[in-house]
Amino acid sequence: MKSIYSLLLPVTAVAFSSIPADPIYPSSSLNTNNDNTNNNNNMPRPTETTSDHPFYDVDATSSPWRIALDIGREPLARMPFEWARTGCRMPLVIPTDFAINDEKASNKKNVLAPHSDTVSFTGPNGAVVRPIIGEGWELSKDERTLSFSYTVPEELKRRDVYIEAGSTLVMTGRVYTKKELDRLNANYYQAREELWEAGGELGDIYDRASASKKWDEASSSWVKRYDNENPFKVAQKQLSYWGAKAKQGRKMAERPDLNELSDRGNLPGVEGGVYIAKEGVVRVGKGGPVCGKWSARPITGAPASYRS
Repeated sequence: MKSIYSLLLPVTAVAFSSIPADPIYPSSSLNTNNDNTNNNNNMPRPTETTSDHPFYDVDATSSPWRIALDIGREPLARMPFEWARTGCRMPLVIPTDFAINDEKASNKKNVLAPHSDTVSFTGPNGAVVRPIIGEGWELSKDERTLSFSYTVPEELKRRDVYIEAGSTLVMTGRVYTKKELDRLNANYYQAREELWEAGGELGDIYDRASASKKWDEASSSWVKRYDNENPFKVAQKQLSYWGAKAKQGRKMAERPDLNELSDRGNLPGVEGGVYIAKEGVVRVGKGGPVCGKWSARPITGAPASYRS
């Protein structure tokens, strides 16, 4: 009589043989250079030179990011009254390379290169696929504001949320370089240390004032263990503590909430990389009305984090 293990072995082998070696990322043998298919798998696009992307050459310094747009009505937006009135949103995910076509050339250009020439979303009647064109990106001189844009050749529409054909979506958002974030953290830690020191000194005064009495043999009575503090000294210590507490509050407010930042990713020309704040602003045209918000996440090939 055959054992149950010998009967189950062929079935188990067949079942596990149908699972790919890497269920998250496609095999490197797959063709990832096809610009006619929508590629939202977050894989970094190989460096290439094609006629479709004339500025995207083998000398480019690029950084892949997953750009997620959340198009819909925002508070106090100047969009038409009927636009997104139902509260509908239109989510768009555009894996994109932030690149510089030639760092050494005098005519270097910041290139925004989507991994696919189309973007897709789910509408009331199923999947909707529309072309998308990356225009360019710019980092402010103080390295605090990132702006970039896409052009929509055809209309994007999901119920009463729509972007007209030929419109340009302009994204702006706050970024923190590693250098800036390290400085903000150092300032906060220093302010916290000053608060702890001021609080300790003030606490010592209160401890001495409330200390238990000691027996005095000369007077045959219980007397204070410590002399009374100078009231001016006590007031000075209190002012120092309140000032240190206010300073710590200011420094803490200057630091961004880590839950409101992306993971650190590379950006051409920025040493150490950047963190991009969530819920950046999406506008229709430069200086146009707000039509949504956006966030970004670096594409590194590392396992995704599920902490948020």
